[in-house]
Parts: sequence; C-alpha cells; structure tokens
Amino acid sequence: MKIRDLLERIPYTLVQGGLDAEVTGLCHDNRKLLPGDVFICFRGFRFDSHAIVGDVAAAGAVLIVTEQEVDLSSVPESVTVIRVEDTRRANPLLAAAFYGHPAERLTTVAVTGTKGKTTSTHMMADILRAAGCKTGTIGSSGAVLPDAPETAAIHGAERFHAIPCAETSGYVTYKLSNTTPDAMELQMYLAMMVAAGCTHAVIEVSSQAMKQHRAGGITFDYGIWTNIETGDHIGPNEHKDFDEYMRCKAAMLNQSRIGFVNLDDPYVESFLRYVKLANSSEVKQLYTYGQNPDADYRSSDLQSVYDEASRRPGIRFRVDGLCRREVAVNIPGHFTMYNALAVTCVAHQMGIDSETANRALTHMKIPGRMDIVFDNGHFRVCVDSAHSGYSTRNHLQGLREYHPRRLVCVFGAGGNRAVARRFEMGEASAELADISIVTSEHNRFEPFERISADIVTGIHRAEEALGRSVDYLVIPDRKEAIRYALTHAEEGDVITILGLGSDTYQEENGVKHYHSDAKFVRQTAHELGMDR
Repeated sequence: MKIRDLLERIPYTLVQGGLDAEVTGLCHDNRKLLPGDVFICFRGFRFDSHAIVGDVAAAGAVLIVTEQEVDLSSVPESVTVIRVEDTRRANPLLAAAFYGHPAERLTTVAVTGTKGKTTSTHMMADILRAAGCKTGTIGSSGAVLPDAPETAAIHGAERFHAIPCAETSGYVTYKLSNTTPDAMELQMYLAMMVAAGCTHAVIEVSSQAMKQHRAGGITFDYGIWTNIETGDHIGPNEHKDFDEYMRCKAAMLNQSRIGFVNLDDPYVESFLRYVKLANSSEVKQLYTYGQNPDADYRSSDLQSVYDEASRRPGIRFRVDGLCRREVAVNIPGHFTMYNALAVTCVAHQMGIDSETANRALTHMKIPGRMDIVFDNGHFRVCVDSAHSGYSTRNHLQGLREYHPRRLVCVFGAGGNRAVARRFEMGEASAELADISIVTSEHNRFEPFERISADIVTGIHRAEEALGRSVDYLVIPDRKEAIRYALTHAEEGDVITILGLGSDTYQEENGVKHYHSDAKFVRQTAHELGMDR
C-alpha cells in the first residue's frame, strides 16, 4: 500500500517527503518498529515519542505521523512526515485504511455496559451462527473466528502474537490482552474475519477502548448498551469520574447506526443525555428494552425453570412491543433476562425468527460465565468472572436456582482498582453465600493483605446488617483456597470461584503467572479421585 492510499480519508498536513513510498506496517511503539512501517507519535504521561523521530527514521520508518512540530534535523528528506490534529484519533483511521476497512465488509454488532458484555456477545454470536451466518467475535473470551488458511496471509499476526489457543467446531480462539484490543490489532482481527469468509462480527467495546479511541473510525451497524454502575471502573488507572465513564459508554452508541438501550437501568436518563440521535448525515434509530411499560421491547412473565435431564436451571419470558416472542435461555438469573432481551431486539431487527434464536439461547456455553466446570453428581463447581459487588450479587442469586445444600464462594478482588468493589463483594458474598473463602485475584501492584482486609471489612458490614456472624476464612494462595473448597465439599454443594473467569493467568507485581481456575479444578478433582 502506498502512503497516499493510506491517507485517503484522513485530514493531514504534509510536512516533508512524498506520498509514493510503500507502507508495510503500522507501529506506535519504537521498540517494535520494523523497516517499512508507519510510526505514529504519541504523547504519554511519561514519554513523548515526538522526541525520537530521528531514531525511528534511522530504524526504517517510511512515514512519521505527528501532532506537533518536531525536530527534523536528523530525519532524512526521503522520510515522509505529516501532521494531524490528534495522533490517537488518527491511529484507528490509519489502521482501518491499512487493513482495507474490514468493518465495512461486515455486519457489526457492538456491546458495551458495565456488566453483561461478554454474555450478550456470546448470545448474539450464537444466534447469528444458528441463523447460518459466519460470525466472528472479539472480547473477553478472545478473538474467535472460523479456522481458515486465508487468515495466515493477513499482515501483523506475528507482531500481535496471533496464535490460536483453542479450537471448537471449526472456530479458533486467539488470546487478547484487552477486552477491546488496540486499534491496529482490532482491525487485523476484523480483516482476518473477512478473509475467513465472515459476514458478521460481534464486538465487546469497553469504556477504556472508547476513551483511547481503539474503535475509532468504525460505524457499527447495531450497538447495545446493557447497563452502567457507579464505583466500577472509576479510579486513577481507569476513568477519573462517573461522568467520564458514562460519556465513554455513550460514545459507542454514537458510532452505531441503530442503538438499543436498557430502559430499566437507574441511570438511563443521565446516560441518554450523552447519546446523540444523529450520526453524521444519517438519522440514527434508538430503541429501548426492559420491563418498563414504555420500552419498545418489553419483557414480562419471567419464570425460573429447571431441566431435569441436564440438571441445569434456566429462564423463560415473554417479549411484547415491536415484536411478540417467547424466549428461553439455559442460564439462570434475573440479569440473564436483560442480556437475552437485548440480543432478541437485534435478532428481530435482523429478521431472525424466534425459533432460531431460542435454539441458540437454550444451548449456551460461555467460558468463564456461570460456567459449571465440574459436576460429579455429588457437588458442582462453577467459574465466573464476577469482580464487583453488583456482578457477585447477581451471580450468587443465579446459582441459588441450582438449589444447593450449601453455596460456597471463593473470591478475591483486583488490586489497583476501585476499592469500593472489595467492600461490596465482601458484603454480597456474606449475605448470599453460606461460606466465603477470601483469596487472591489479580493483585497487580497491591499487597494481598490490604485487598483482603478491605473485603473482610465488607463481610463485617454485612454481619452488622444481618445481625449475625457469617462463615468465612482467608486463604491467600488461590490454588490452596480452591483445593480447600474441594476437599471440604459436601453432598449437594455448589462451589463458585469468582474473579478470573476464563483468564489463564494471575497478575502479581506486574508478572502474569499461568493459572486457569477451570483447569485447576478439574486437575485437583482428578488427583483427589473425585471424578470417578
């Protein structure tokens, strides 16, 4: 691709050089620069790469993108330099152009919200696949797309370590370091989906991704907003306040042609102030869903059901308004209704019938989400990614549908994240579980002692509110905590392990150590002879 083709849709000022050089890659980290790359200068908190344009030119950059004046004395005239208004906003536009604007060749569904993104993404993708649509997904479970030899030709696979880590039913999974990856990596996976023959893509879009413009330049065909919670994702390493958090969530809908908003959310009125009803010259359609009688898609008659054959609970409910449907899902919990209702709205807009949608929703299996990873007929073990008071509470209420003799909750809280989560998780577990086992999660750069002390404070708050003591213990080592729960399991117990979900690592002091809750449970149960 020539420089002029790369810049076709981007406003810029040519500072020096020409537009005919060939571009072979994109980079904004000088440590990963390869000859033939475009280098995009970023101003960071600790480092401004505008200061090293001479070094990146010497390393082989053919185009340098800046947002301010730079010292060109050590940059050969043969190296093209352009200036844009904001390099972080230009970054996703350059990435999209480099990969041939793959999102424009796919029907895209984006999902954002404090909770429910991963579940809704899986539900939507499964419905599309049941309808015969080749569908890729990008989110907490990784990048999932059809296994096809054509994807190997997409540039960037080595740079982003795009190596399949799992394969299921003709689809392969690639690990991601973020729910919504960096713009270049995001566009690469979308290009791989196009190469693999996908017609649809479902993407989890985090608020951090919108804040950092990772999904810039994409107009989503459909956008779902599930909910928003105070206290979650607010802090020095995430969003500065709730107002910024809401704006970033709304930004995704403002990049969507058709939006769907949860009208039951307590913050919906505040949230909608940030949602623009027009996108460029196109008038955008915005639909609402929920139990609210004013919702465009209204749910009612929510029922808990239990399938004796599979020993699994689920839900059923009715949808009225813009469509009339009966919806069935094999995942329990009131919160599941909202996720299923949201994707039902999109399915209806796409013309997918109720029978097809229910065929998908009644056969859901989502790694790390209400995921029963072990069941020997005597007790069960569940793995889930719940990492806030809200999600912990919803998860434990859902597990009550299994009618456990005892509900045992093994959990920790993330370090360097909102402290309020720890108190709230402690309270939720103390109130809804029979036994709480506090352990490590992603401690990051915080000592476990501080994190666990905050969780225990939450447990004590719950004890005061309940007027009684609760059973809890603290086991710092996560593997030891899981082993303790298994060795002390009793007939009819449900043990749930929260926080990591489908993660395959634990982070401590900046180092990621391999660990999978699901694999460790199965391995330990086998060692103890519990799987016989």
